[in-house]
Amino acid sequence: MHALSRQMRLKERKENEVEVFVLEGEIDLHHSLSLRSLLQSKVKAACPALILDLAGVNYIDSSGLAAIMEYMRDAALRKSILCLTCLNDDLKSIFEIVGLDKCLPIFATTAEAANAVRLKQVPPPMGISHGPKS
Repeated sequence: MHALSRQMRLKERKENEVEVFVLEGEIDLHHSLSLRSLLQSKVKAACPALILDLAGVNYIDSSGLAAIMEYMRDAALRKSILCLTCLNDDLKSIFEIVGLDKCLPIFATTAEAANAVRLKQVPPPMGISHGPKS
């Protein structure tokens, strides 16, 4: 646990008619369950596109990445779109190390992502491989 741990906060809004979760703080083991629950609410609502604005996120651990990957898998099954925006250099590095930068569209701004979604320039995620097929 970090000495200056900041609670995760989420604001929900729309940008160009696209659902946006604006996240702030740390997405760690203590907060990833909340994020997972919020993302699953979008799965149940059959959300056609979701943007995660991570500008205010200063830390994410494996449980936070797992929550995003789980949503990415569910979005792929529904042909829904997931985009990430506003990653700081530390987050970019983490997403590159685990290879999510190759699976998910990452945009510099939320407006740019929303415009790309609106113009149908963003394909649905390819999903997550669970090993070789039998």
